[in-house]
Amino acid sequence: MPNQAVNAAAVALEKAERVVAVSHRGPDGDTLGGMLAMSAALERMGKQVARFCVDPAPKSLRFMSGTELMTNDLAVFKDADTVCVFDAGDLRFTNIDTVLASLPKKPTIINIDHHATNELFGDVNCNLTDAASTTEVVHRILLAMHVSLTPEMATNLLAGLVTDTGLFFNPATTAVALALAADLQRQGGDLKTVARALNKNKTTEALVLWGKVLERLKFDPLRSHISTVILKSDLTAIPASDDSIEGLANFLNSNMDARTVLILKEMPDGIIKGSLRTAREDVDVAAEALRYGGGGHRKAAGYTTKGKIVEKENEWTLET
Repeated sequence: MPNQAVNAAAVALEKAERVVAVSHRGPDGDTLGGMLAMSAALERMGKQVARFCVDPAPKSLRFMSGTELMTNDLAVFKDADTVCVFDAGDLRFTNIDTVLASLPKKPTIINIDHHATNELFGDVNCNLTDAASTTEVVHRILLAMHVSLTPEMATNLLAGLVTDTGLFFNPATTAVALALAADLQRQGGDLKTVARALNKNKTTEALVLWGKVLERLKFDPLRSHISTVILKSDLTAIPASDDSIEGLANFLNSNMDARTVLILKEMPDGIIKGSLRTAREDVDVAAEALRYGGGGHRKAAGYTTKGKIVEKENEWTLET
């Protein structure tokens, strides 16, 4: 464990007085879990903290303590001496790169993550690629800061572990992650609520949407590659929320014997979002995501780019 990076982050946070804690856009349980747990810890230390995300928390994650305090008001950066970013491979993924560049006095940027593709954009970088989730990294920093966890903080940290391990089922799951999950439960973390919120949150409309997307599945036997698409028209034709499709890539990866899984999603203004998964040890989907300016893990990665979805006999693909 690179204790030097953990200690550097702990020291920088202990020195901070006015902090903006930032999660990435389209927040999931890991970025929110890390941001919210750290925010609560810093406030208990007497620091002024703003919780920033350009997008609101999904309904399924609003059980997490602190989501009600989140803001997308860029004015919170005006007087900050420290900006702490969680689970983002680059500042562009948070939509705060422009506002930080425009500030007359640059705050200290602390980058907390676990992705191998992280651009190390911080003044302090605590990017631990051996961790199963960003909340695991946050937990190590909190230990270095000698912070006692509340049950709410433990639950938020658990949410990140459950998100990035697929409820301790996908290849990101390690013995360390399982031991941490047990420790967080002992400290009051509510695994039952987390698991229910993240895995039993589909409405009838959402499942109808899944059915439409699953009908488009294509399999390329030569590459052992599964692909499908989510069209803008799907979300207008079916009264389901935009985050209803969350979890489909992991579902396909867990239930189908394929080398790689790709889901392409049409976004506004000609933007395409790609989600890549693999269960194979010899495949690195993060390398594929990098081709389109994205990133992630060897087993799970993604990207957002301008382009066009093209249907072929055995696959859906992207033309940029």
